[in-house]
Amino acid sequence: MIGAIVAVDVEFEAGLVAALTGLADVEVLARPADDVDLLAAAQAGQGSVAVLSRHFPGADAEVVRRLLGSGAKVLGFGADAEVFARWGVRHTVSPWAEPEALAAALRDCAADLEAPPKPAAPPAGGSGARRAPLIVVWGTGSAPGRSTVAAGLAHALAQSVECVLVDADTVAAAQAPMLGILDDAPHLAALCRAAAAGPLDAEQVGAHIVPLSQRLGVVTGLSRPERWPEIRPGVLAEVLGALAERAQCLVADVSDRIDPDDEFADPHYDRHGATRAVLDAADHVVIVAGAEPLGLQRLIALLAGERGQDLRERCTIVLNRVRAQAVGADPERRIAETLERFAGVVGATMLPDARPDVDAALLAARTVTEHAPHSALSRALRGLAAQLPVPGVAQPRRAAGGRRGRRGKMKP
Repeated sequence: MIGAIVAVDVEFEAGLVAALTGLADVEVLARPADDVDLLAAAQAGQGSVAVLSRHFPGADAEVVRRLLGSGAKVLGFGADAEVFARWGVRHTVSPWAEPEALAAALRDCAADLEAPPKPAAPPAGGSGARRAPLIVVWGTGSAPGRSTVAAGLAHALAQSVECVLVDADTVAAAQAPMLGILDDAPHLAALCRAAAAGPLDAEQVGAHIVPLSQRLGVVTGLSRPERWPEIRPGVLAEVLGALAERAQCLVADVSDRIDPDDEFADPHYDRHGATRAVLDAADHVVIVAGAEPLGLQRLIALLAGERGQDLRERCTIVLNRVRAQAVGADPERRIAETLERFAGVVGATMLPDARPDVDAALLAARTVTEHAPHSALSRALRGLAAQLPVPGVAQPRRAAGGRRGRRGKMKP
């Protein structure tokens, strides 16, 4: 007996339920009202196959990803084979199919033994060409300077290649106010909505990239943190794929949090799923921590965790605000010895404490590498950018002095 969950448009629901009820080996077990009810039914094991239409309330790539993750099979109901394929749905049936064709599609879906795709990112369309690398700036809690580092790295990379800075922080998005972007529309949320509605085209994607210079654009994050449900992990991964087709490099700024809010949290309302999805999609992760005893302790704990262990082979460790006042004389040596002894880390990048330069850049609504190109922090960020696995980026000899193409000499 095949247990079916019917999650289709209201105009088709009664007819579909009647057709399924007429099949001897099919039983309709649930008729959810929206995506929340659908996911709850699948999680509770109320049905083995979810018959899902594209226009069912809340249906998108993230809902499909969670359905598959719960062990349910998904039968796409509608003439939207391309959209369903992008969502990871391999079986579809027309709403106007004869009962025999409907029964055959349902049975094929239920009997499918091939494991469905379960990455955080559903496959996005594209020609298969080499996509831009995704550099994710992550790190410990207590504000070690992730957003400042992300913006500085993006600006430094944009001196050589086309770069898009994506603010994917679902807790405290900061790039728009830091960079003086007065339009508070959360462009990342808009792209996620567009991706859930259908294939993203180049015009849609370009409309949500705020240009800062000839080679640097920004996709702004949430204007209010309570809007985090709009950034769904599966859809976000598809948006990143579409952005990667328009640039030569992506830099994503994410929250430090990766865990659910608590161990009893509803898995369908996981605020930090977006952060995990971006980290899963990353080509390289820049892990930022504060260069003081508490920051080092948090970094060592992060690297000892499961996520930290998984990222060991594709990460760069960055200690920000290195200063003798926090760790004693010769702070670089002390920090390096501590990391090697307790975390097995050798060759971490040290960024000097440059609070006056950072404050002045924030006041001017620019990145520190743009506002103070000759500062020690800017030179260190450009050096860090040159070490990242981004084709076409080399150690620069000159730095951009202004947002609209002004250039000034950079110290060697």
